[in-house]
Amino acid sequence: MSLSPTTGMSRLSIECNSAPSRDQGRMQSGRRSSPVPGSEHSSDASDWEAGEESEDEKGENTKLVSSPTGLKYNISRLSPRTRGVVKGLFNQASSNEPPQITLELCGIREEDTEDDGLFYAFQMHEVVPCSVRIGARDSGRFSEPRCECPDAKYRQMRPCKHLIWLFDRLSKHILLDHDPDTELTLTELGYAEELGDPFEQISQIRLDVLADSLRCDTSEPDSDTVSPNPARVREAREMVAAVAGIQPYELDDYRLELETSYDPNVLIRRGDLGATLFSLILASHSLAEWVRSELDPSDPAVNPFRKIQHRVDRIIQELNAYSGAQQDEEAAEVYQRRGKRAEGLRDASWACNQIEHCVTQIEKLISRGSNPLPEWARPSAARALVSILKVVIHNRELYRRLIGDNDGNFVYSALDMLADQTQYIDALEEILDLIGVYGAPSSYVANMRGLVTRMRSHKPTETTGAANESRVPRRETPPLHQPTPGGPQHAESSRSGSGHFLDPGLPASLTSGGRGGGGRGRGNGRGSKRPVPRSSPQDHARGSRKRARGA
Repeated sequence: MSLSPTTGMSRLSIECNSAPSRDQGRMQSGRRSSPVPGSEHSSDASDWEAGEESEDEKGENTKLVSSPTGLKYNISRLSPRTRGVVKGLFNQASSNEPPQITLELCGIREEDTEDDGLFYAFQMHEVVPCSVRIGARDSGRFSEPRCECPDAKYRQMRPCKHLIWLFDRLSKHILLDHDPDTELTLTELGYAEELGDPFEQISQIRLDVLADSLRCDTSEPDSDTVSPNPARVREAREMVAAVAGIQPYELDDYRLELETSYDPNVLIRRGDLGATLFSLILASHSLAEWVRSELDPSDPAVNPFRKIQHRVDRIIQELNAYSGAQQDEEAAEVYQRRGKRAEGLRDASWACNQIEHCVTQIEKLISRGSNPLPEWARPSAARALVSILKVVIHNRELYRRLIGDNDGNFVYSALDMLADQTQYIDALEEILDLIGVYGAPSSYVANMRGLVTRMRSHKPTETTGAANESRVPRRETPPLHQPTPGGPQHAESSRSGSGHFLDPGLPASLTSGGRGGGGRGRGNGRGSKRPVPRSSPQDHARGSRKRARGA
């Protein structure tokens, strides 16, 4: 019998491992401009190790702070010391060096006690070793988030910067229904009050699904090897494509051999700069974060709507894997061994709930009146919505729950705000034909047909200076992706991480298996993108350094 998301699970853990450096104690970023709200790289900055507030900083106008992800926190309830930690963390100094905190690895582990409880484990790479554990509410030791970094362990600083940093990232990908313009209330536990129970929230999404959005690898139980997360492999290829100036409608066919021929033991691919960059990005989470922060918001690797679409694809894959495990004894054994049942069922009910959250997030990003979508983002949002609608249509159980027996205007409410995206008329008409076969509430059919009619009557206007996928010839419109039951598999172990997490009781410098203090040289040369041809639909978007909303 499978476990519920909270039954028998005792703690969530994050482990950090990093080597000392001349920047120890500082967290810096390679950002060059002030991005738009909603980006993970939207903070300006100063030393994140700032101490307690000065008298001038204690005024009423300092109760709100914005994190690097663009979330806003009300810190008025915090002690002066904690406010100083939060402000220092979220005001990082601009630098030409890659960010100093990155998330590398996550996994499910079993507690070595008589209770046999399970916990989540995360591993970050930062300039000081730390171990963070977050347990279920009934956990004996970790019912409150706990970090083993020197600040928390020896200076009694709680919450420390590592807890705040991790929960900020988790909140970005968990609170999908949150309005980005609405402030969150930060608590002394290091996370927003609106997050509720972090352990429960992660278990509802499922750790490996969340890891795709967090861009970290996952480790299998009882395994010493860590393979790169397929989502990171795909993103690395998209980053190489962005540097090469490849257009979005060319991306699906660009250098697919990079993913299939990747060898983690070969970093330098002589005579092939693209393959070398691909290998380096997968080998270094810090480099990946650095490259990511330098991309334009219209690049597919950081496009927020494309990322939401990929999450839905992953949810469908998990649903298919779960369904297969119910029908095949061998598949069920593999499924159990990988810890898939520990967090609860991955059935149609779970999938529908997660897909609805994804659609709601897209709708909120589209409808933000205070920050309208730029022209390049509108076709990306429409593409994601039509793709999600298409995969639901092709799964009869999801279709029944989300459309056939539910007059909830699934996807329609968001698409209704994108009636100018006429390049998707043909795809929507094909979907309507299938809806006519499968059956749906008459009001839903009428709304969708009305949307197609408005699209047909829409008169496009020439927009100077806007990069828009809708300007791509229809024959070159990016194909709607339909996920396969299983994603790409990479059996090789990763160079950048180990399945073993740090001993939370000892600093990395004192453990024989830690990364140690061996210094690594860091080049200061900065590559630049190949100029985009003038005829490219991406010309004007690349002139903006604003970050993508929701990236």
